[in-house]
Amino acid sequence: MGVMAQRWVVTTVDGGHVRLRSGRIGLMSIDATAPVAGGELVIGEVDVMFRLRLDLQQMKAGNFLLQGAARGLISSHGVQTLDYEGRGATSSGGWAVSGTAVGGSIKVPIDLLITAIGSPPSPMSEIDISGSASVGTVHIPLPGIGTVEDFGFDLEARLAMVPA
Repeated sequence: MGVMAQRWVVTTVDGGHVRLRSGRIGLMSIDATAPVAGGELVIGEVDVMFRLRLDLQQMKAGNFLLQGAARGLISSHGVQTLDYEGRGATSSGGWAVSGTAVGGSIKVPIDLLITAIGSPPSPMSEIDISGSASVGTVHIPLPGIGTVEDFGFDLEARLAMVPA
């Protein structure tokens, strides 16, 4: 990172969260939210780095069956937080970053698109992140679902940011 790097941190006080949605698995799809426990965006002259920490212990799913399945899945992998770090090239109009989210025995490659969406004069006061991930084979502890060969999900969030 050059001398001109700008560093922004995610504001976690106002309940920022990431929404995770899967495609259809059997008769249902998973729609859950996980609160953001921290994060930062560092914009340099040539590259950008984005870190995000999700508190998976506080993840909420659409219904109690999915909530139980999500908690079971998380605890079976020893995960409490999911830490993502991605990097990409600096550009105007948004940043595409690639990286890996790690937590417990889980390692998930995730590509994200980050866009500044705050109102002028401070467009960086809020960012939109969106992306998708493919986890591979996952065992979901729900009757009728069991093992899913190619589990993938989309994620999206709007996060308030402050300069660091």
